[in-house]
Amino acid sequence: MSGKSRAARVLGRTMRMTSVLDRKGTHWLLQALSPPPTVIVLVHRGRKSGSLYRTPVSILVEDPERGEVVVGPMWSKNADWYLNVVAGGLVEVHVRGEARRVEWRELDEAERRAAGEAFRDAHPIYSRIILRVLVRLNGLAGDPGEAGVRALPMLGRRRVGS
Repeated sequence: MSGKSRAARVLGRTMRMTSVLDRKGTHWLLQALSPPPTVIVLVHRGRKSGSLYRTPVSILVEDPERGEVVVGPMWSKNADWYLNVVAGGLVEVHVRGEARRVEWRELDEAERRAAGEAFRDAHPIYSRIILRVLVRLNGLAGDPGEAGVRALPMLGRRRVGS
């Protein structure tokens, strides 16, 4: 059994339920129901089970110049999808209903800081709520924006071949 509280497990399952909407003909509904940032669905292989999982995550920042999107494990560094991706289990990413093969990299602190500022600028109200929840869930102290940048990793994903 997971070390997470029952409330955290129920909330996590509820938020992952949106991945069922990432199907041909219904992906528009995923965007309509999602929070202000764009939602993508990661298809990743479990590092222990080998099973395929579909996990919706919010894009924090899109960099069209580099063809890269930035995402982060909102709950913690121990989020299963994050650990699976780091272990080499990322299969593909679904963006607006389109499957894409991607490569990923972990952002350094300066890049995380820039991505965090861009996210806060683009979504001033939503980002305040999310940052406060992150600080509380992860037991972080200090300014929510700074604490999130220091404690939580972010991954940049770029389409292969672009």
